[in-house]
Amino acid sequence: MIIDLVGGGSLGLLYGGKLAAAGVNVRLWCRSAQQSEELRSKGISVVNTYGETECLAEPGTFAAGIIDDFAAHWMQEPGEWIFLMTKQKDTEEVCARSAGQLAKDKSAADQLPGVVCFQNGYGHMERLAGILPGWPLYAAITTEGAKRTAPYEVRHAGTGTTWIGVPVQQLVGTEITPYAENMVKTLQKAGFSAILSNDIDSRIYRKLIINAVINPLTALWNIPNGELLASDKRIQIMKMLLNEALAVYEACGIPYEEDMWEQIMEVCTSTAGNTSSMLKDVQAGAPTEVDWINGSIAALAEKAGMHAVAHEMLTGLIKGLTIREV
Repeated sequence: MIIDLVGGGSLGLLYGGKLAAAGVNVRLWCRSAQQSEELRSKGISVVNTYGETECLAEPGTFAAGIIDDFAAHWMQEPGEWIFLMTKQKDTEEVCARSAGQLAKDKSAADQLPGVVCFQNGYGHMERLAGILPGWPLYAAITTEGAKRTAPYEVRHAGTGTTWIGVPVQQLVGTEITPYAENMVKTLQKAGFSAILSNDIDSRIYRKLIINAVINPLTALWNIPNGELLASDKRIQIMKMLLNEALAVYEACGIPYEEDMWEQIMEVCTSTAGNTSSMLKDVQAGAPTEVDWINGSIAALAEKAGMHAVAHEMLTGLIKGLTIREV
């Protein structure tokens, strides 16, 4: 089995490193030639929270290259799976530059790889289906914690679970097959807790609402996740965001679990020292994923004929913090 991982960020290095160290045929595709050269010369080092080596993918045990070379390389040696591991805001562009080039070539039609999308937020699967019409597309939701500390090193900040499945409300034509089961078994052999889910939609909506409450507030207040629970005023605003999002879910007929507030508190507690990805983007002056998180809540509300005022306002506030426009 050949797995192509598109994106050399935290998740790309974590999954690529553990899979390659387990003997899986991995190809990692990065934005920069410099990173791909460092990966080829230094390998991929996965370290734990104490900086100790968890596993090491030695140089030569995997391939690394730049995203723009992916399609030509794949045509010479087709792979079975593509893991799209870029951030939501970059996914469509990167997909068009990589797998999208294969979609334009009719000679690739008889050997389509499965595509697993690891993005946060909502709505990207439909857009990717437009770029890759007829391809087997899967969504992945993971609670693995990872932080890239160097172009060739990632800190495994917390062990989690990865659910993979077909979003019923977004896609038609993709089915969970033995082909997908083998891929999940490969992830398990590499040390991941991976599960095929027949209800990935609930996982997507659950993660969306948790991210919509936690990420923008940490970015706005410049605090780690655990500090959200440090004052009654912060908790009050968190609950306001949650209640508004739940009202949108009810209006859209989206089921949710009754203990969502308890789940949000648990995430804040278990990741107390973590800096959210949205805060990292704000600190770097880079565009965030707020349009696909809080903006998605607002878009769902609009479809239901209502307004999610708090999420609309928070989307604008976060976008106002960034230096560069999308």
